[in-house]
Amino acid sequence: MATGTIELTGQADFPACPCCGVPARRVWGNLIDDAGTTAYVVQWAPGNIATHAAAFGLVFGPWGDGSSAADRVHVALDYRRVGGKPQLVVIDAATSPIDARPLAAKLLTAAEVSQHPVAPLVTRYVDQIWARDARVAELHRL
Repeated sequence: MATGTIELTGQADFPACPCCGVPARRVWGNLIDDAGTTAYVVQWAPGNIATHAAAFGLVFGPWGDGSSAADRVHVALDYRRVGGKPQLVVIDAATSPIDARPLAAKLLTAAEVSQHPVAPLVTRYVDQIWARDARVAELHRL
């Protein structure tokens, strides 16, 4: 596993998921390593994880003075079980329940992710979030 730091920056529970109306939980943080800082968000429906996909959102690009949302991209993934096996799939960010537009102006499509310089980081970062952010532990039981 790559080295780096996970900053846990927030969590919220929502009375209704925008896609289906069941209660949802959202956690967010930052993954900081030699490549810089990547913001992340994970959203799922507690108690409904067997039937409701979990959404992962990663925001790549520069942060701080002189940078803006125009400098950053949003990559979205769905995590669910298909045929009893876990499946993590890059999806079009515009279809994700995670709206990262305040943070990233460019919402990458699944096809764009495979050609983008962040492509090698996506799975590695999701693996780090999975292993190191205890708030998503419920998803391990999916």
